[in-house]
Amino acid sequence: MRDEPVLVLHRKSANRPEVKTAVKAVKNRGVDLQIRIPWNKKDKRRVIEELLEQGFRRIIAGGGDGTLNAAANALLNSEHYGDHVEMGIMPLGTANDMAHGLELPVDDLAECLYIASTGAGRPMDVGVMNGHYFVNVASGGFGAEVTASTPQDIKAQLGGLAYTLAGLVKLWTLEPYQGTLYLPGEEAKPGAMLMMAVGNNRFAGGGFDVAPLSSPNDGKLDLSVLLAVDLPEMLGASAELEDLTNPDNKVFRYWQADRFRIETDRPLHINLDGEPMEVASLDFSVRPGALKVAY
Repeated sequence: MRDEPVLVLHRKSANRPEVKTAVKAVKNRGVDLQIRIPWNKKDKRRVIEELLEQGFRRIIAGGGDGTLNAAANALLNSEHYGDHVEMGIMPLGTANDMAHGLELPVDDLAECLYIASTGAGRPMDVGVMNGHYFVNVASGGFGAEVTASTPQDIKAQLGGLAYTLAGLVKLWTLEPYQGTLYLPGEEAKPGAMLMMAVGNNRFAGGGFDVAPLSSPNDGKLDLSVLLAVDLPEMLGASAELEDLTNPDNKVFRYWQADRFRIETDRPLHINLDGEPMEVASLDFSVRPGALKVAY
């Protein structure tokens, strides 16, 4: 086993001044931090696999939520992964929803990197959708369409505001998804929705608290759904935003379960920790404590 932490850094972030400053600060605190820079997204998995083969036990993902997703999937799908392996987080994305949900000091990059390098690894649940792992949130419908349709350069310039602006434009062209929710031990729940979020953690889409009861180690996934209603009714129910979990809500619905299935009438836009896809049948489950993360 090798105890030196390794930062697997998103290639576009390697030359950012604040990243270099944070790395220098952590090394000045006595941490023997190693750095690897994959050539592209596909190369990231190969690099992480090689690090595990070489016996490194602390892998730090440097990037946004999509980078964290790629790192977690690479770890969990490796034959060399085990209880001795831990993951750290250096938040370098637009929104850094995962890091915010774990209450990392996102505004202090050097401190985040020091925690990622030296903090104790805590068991964290991992969500699974159709065999794909996610550590933060899987969002579907309206929110995922906004993320997929917002250009990267706009995201970089406007940060979380980019999602809000793109959402306002998208709002006028929404077409509801017809579908059915299947929860263990309950009758099928048909209906129409505009958007949904499945949270292993709380935040998505630039800081929106889409799963307020979610915890990364409770053995459950939180499902919040915005039902399809006309605009006046939606505006009239705006107070429901204050408590998405209220069982008396008419527009926003909320469930917690360790597994469930959703079928939709057409492929649903899904954003899995920042990674876009389209599927019409979604099987969700949770792997309790499957990943050790320093936070």
